[in-house]
Amino acid sequence: MWRVAAFLAISIMMIVIEVPSLIKRKKRKELWTFSILLFVGIVLGITVSLGVEVRSPLELIKIIYGPISKGE
Repeated sequence: MWRVAAFLAISIMMIVIEVPSLIKRKKRKELWTFSILLFVGIVLGITVSLGVEVRSPLELIKIIYGPISKGE
């Protein structure tokens, strides 16, 4: 549980440091990109810290591109 709290504290510090400057400079696209990537990172970080097995995204890529590489 401490890992989750530490992870959230670090994430909040990142938000406090980065978001105000992005808003001040009116960088909407960068703010959205930062928010989405940070959210995905937080979710993955918390799941890993709780001991949940997270599958590799490479497996999905193999499923999608497998038939293409075999020439089907």
